[in-house]
Amino acid sequence: MGPSPEAQRGRLLEFYLRHGESYGRALERTALRSESVHMRDILAYGATQGGLNSEQLAKSLLQETDVSQTLDPGWLGTLASVVALQNLQDGDTEFAILALEKSLPQLKSSPSEYNRLNKLYTELLFEEQRFAELDQHLDKHPWLSHYFYGYLATDGRSPFIRSRRDAHPLQRWQWGFNLQFRANNLASITLRQGSEVPFNRMETPTFSGPRTQEPLVTVIMTTFNPTREDVLQSARSILSQSWQAIELLIVDDASSAEYAPILNELAALDSRVEVIRLGTNGGTYVARNVGIERAAGEFITGQDADDWSHPQRIETQVNHLLRNSACPGNQVYTVNMTEDLVRIRRGYHPFIPSAPTLMVRTGILREVGGYLPARKAADNELRGRVAAYAGFPIHHIKDPLIFMRILPDSLSRADFRAGWQHPARRSFWSAYKTWHTEAPKDDLRLRHGPQGRLPVHIPPRFTEAPKEPQRLDIVFAADWCATGQRQAQMFEEITQLTETGKSVGVLHLENALHLSRTTRTYYEPIQALISSGSVTEVLADEQFHDVEVLVVRAPEVLQFMPTGNTAFSANRITIIADKPPTDQSGERVLYIPEDCSAHAEVFFGQRPTWVPAGETIRKQLLGHLPEGQVMDGDYPLAFDAGRWKVRRDRLRNTRPVIGRWSGDVPSAWTSDAEEISQIWPTDGSADVRLYGQPDTALQALGLKRLPATWVAFDEGHITRRTYYGSLDFFVYFPQPGHREGHEMAILEAMAAGCVVILPPEFGPSFGVAAIYAEASQVPAQIERYAGDWELFRHQSAQGIYYARTRSDTDFVHTMTQLVQDSHHTQEAAAR
Repeated sequence: MGPSPEAQRGRLLEFYLRHGESYGRALERTALRSESVHMRDILAYGATQGGLNSEQLAKSLLQETDVSQTLDPGWLGTLASVVALQNLQDGDTEFAILALEKSLPQLKSSPSEYNRLNKLYTELLFEEQRFAELDQHLDKHPWLSHYFYGYLATDGRSPFIRSRRDAHPLQRWQWGFNLQFRANNLASITLRQGSEVPFNRMETPTFSGPRTQEPLVTVIMTTFNPTREDVLQSARSILSQSWQAIELLIVDDASSAEYAPILNELAALDSRVEVIRLGTNGGTYVARNVGIERAAGEFITGQDADDWSHPQRIETQVNHLLRNSACPGNQVYTVNMTEDLVRIRRGYHPFIPSAPTLMVRTGILREVGGYLPARKAADNELRGRVAAYAGFPIHHIKDPLIFMRILPDSLSRADFRAGWQHPARRSFWSAYKTWHTEAPKDDLRLRHGPQGRLPVHIPPRFTEAPKEPQRLDIVFAADWCATGQRQAQMFEEITQLTETGKSVGVLHLENALHLSRTTRTYYEPIQALISSGSVTEVLADEQFHDVEVLVVRAPEVLQFMPTGNTAFSANRITIIADKPPTDQSGERVLYIPEDCSAHAEVFFGQRPTWVPAGETIRKQLLGHLPEGQVMDGDYPLAFDAGRWKVRRDRLRNTRPVIGRWSGDVPSAWTSDAEEISQIWPTDGSADVRLYGQPDTALQALGLKRLPATWVAFDEGHITRRTYYGSLDFFVYFPQPGHREGHEMAILEAMAAGCVVILPPEFGPSFGVAAIYAEASQVPAQIERYAGDWELFRHQSAQGIYYARTRSDTDFVHTMTQLVQDSHHTQEAAAR
């Protein structure tokens, strides 16, 4: 009898918690990026030492019942942060406040974490209007009243938010608000009298005296159905600049006729203003490109129609570029705030670079072709492209020189939460980041012109959704930001399917095994297929996809799913189990099949079927799932031996050259550091060449950098064929019980003529095609084969022959059958 479901779930959470410990805050960041409520259970497991899940812990705190377990303040604080910043369920904010109150007093020995969570606690008190507690908290923690020019204390006693009785007087509030300007030797602001919102009443003293009239700066502002008070305030802030040599081009993006009086009023403000009225709405970046074509200035910059620029902004930017002729452009920092001039937002720092303020030399801006025709996020893309083209970074001027108005119903606000951005923004960023990185600065590919196919994929959310449903035969759901054998194998599968005429899509889901503090670009070969249009990227909230078969290519991505469900539907959901749920001992649990099926049913709308990659995995699945949900037959390997053939007539070096894939999970390496040093020598007796990121290897060895005789090649910087061709021996020793999931790398190495050395448990799979040894025997085997070329060549030939026998068309046939079966099932249901 196996372990109980509760014990199994405990082992699963223990595994992911310990895995997350080695990555610092990456577990928290991944939970936020993925919108996964399920990942809260990992943190709750740590907070209660395995006693409660997140729902039980929240219930205990909210109902003020005693928690029998001793709470770990570090994990409890991290959980509070995730819950507060996700804010996806009723009671999340209240729970986060209670959890922070319990954890903060015990975190003082960790100053950075204490300060971070203390700031979040302050933000939550303010947002919940618990002003009495906020005042006490600020009095108790004076450093909060000084953090970033004291904005927490100033905003916390704002006369525009609190009653006159307990708010700062206007003059005292204004003194605190102007700290950010005084500290940077900038003019302070005052507020005009009037009934308008405070943001629209900001002004500064008028600058007098002669001003340099050269060079001319073009400021482009786009409008669409503008709010009169907002756009007038924005335009006046540009016309009041200390740098007077300005032309302000206001490009109206086909506003309705009733907005004509506002546009006329803007045109009459100053002789330096020109209003350009477009007949068709194309989005702000298309409108900005019209402004670029009409610009007469030596420099071009932008201004959003509801923001406010400090009068010294343009002068500061121009003078920097005049002093730094090699720099292609700069941008200033913004202070984000509400119309009531409140800078406090949960999880955010108010001071960040301002994308619209990018000031670029006009010649460079025209050479690169201006903005891509996306309706969102194209300003950040242009900044990166200009820097890549010029071979020189965009300079950040870290002075508070613009205020950006944060409205609750703005178009961009819905795309962001602290730690999360809409998948379409992430998709666009991955596409253009990869483009900028791969194209050299003098490559014409960085010159985007109005004609021809776009060089990057722009998500339909940022352009225009298809009018007709898009039919896709197969969509692969996986973590497309990871790099490793699974991604390489999926790429091979997709290549074979597209070559036979199948329409293929990909859907990105975060994998809790591939933790990262920062957002990552997609696996480069897949990104290339997306950007070329060979493969369609599918986002969960897109309704216009008609999917025959959705293949979840990694079961563990279903263990910790995003909240919600997909807007599209698939006729069939199939999970490929290429790794077993548990290891041989049963102690390490990678995923729980019942959970994965249930989560898939919620997210995708139907119960999935499972296809195992081998008999060991099949037996485990049948111990968890009804027999009818596990398909007959194993998942076939998409493999073409002919692609890996290399010439091999001698050893590659005077010392043996040993290699292996780095592996994307800890189980890919034996956990014994002494065994690692025996198998892949660190003493200089062999050259060790890894393929892929070496993080797992370093953790296994307990090192911060690779040994001197080891080298790691980044995927994408060297082809796998070239890599295998540089090796003599391919030595692969994962942890015991993790035999599945490594077959493709082994077959590729064999097809390239490497002598492959494996643990004995691989013997039934590869027979005479490989050499089998215990860890302590590996050095002797390498010495034996390296010293006898005929013996080496004979073993190499056996591997090549075996690899050729595994090269077939079973994969395409199997996937074609899945699509046909799905289509027939749909037709039968329709009848």
